[in-house]
Amino acid sequence: MKGLTVKGVDLMGDTIMAAQDKDGNIWAGVNYFCNALGMSKGQRDKQVQKVQKDEVLKQGCFRLEAGVFDPANEAITLRIDFIPLWLAKIVITDKTKQDNPDLAEKLLQYQLKAKDILADAFLPKAHTEPANVNPMDVPLGELASYLKVIDKAAVRQNTPPHKIMEALKKIKNA
Repeated sequence: MKGLTVKGVDLMGDTIMAAQDKDGNIWAGVNYFCNALGMSKGQRDKQVQKVQKDEVLKQGCFRLEAGVFDPANEAITLRIDFIPLWLAKIVITDKTKQDNPDLAEKLLQYQLKAKDILADAFLPKAHTEPANVNPMDVPLGELASYLKVIDKAAVRQNTPPHKIMEALKKIKNA
């Protein structure tokens, strides 16, 4: 695959090799995840086979030629949107928790955070500066719709009527 941007991405202190293709897809090396999790060679081999054979995971699996991540070896990769699914399929058993609590905790953290960390390494950061909006420029219909949504949410949460009015007054005075 030509036109790749390749990076070693820090994932909670471990380096995961990943690449972004010209279409914007982000691919991460399965072996790198397995190594970072402290899996044995047999466990790593099993996971590499799993992502290539599993009916769902194989749809997001891609083999990178030798030289992309490692000069001597091909790399089996998963597209970023398949990583949480794959990691979730690695069951954290009671035995794992007992025998290797660090692996169990790290796997849990990877299951929760890996996709977002990899995405942040490749995707442009959104500019989050708040927009400077003049309240007088907001159409009255949009404001009324917004207030209805807030009112419905407050009612669903059993907010007392006087608290709803206080919140609406704060919006009015903003």
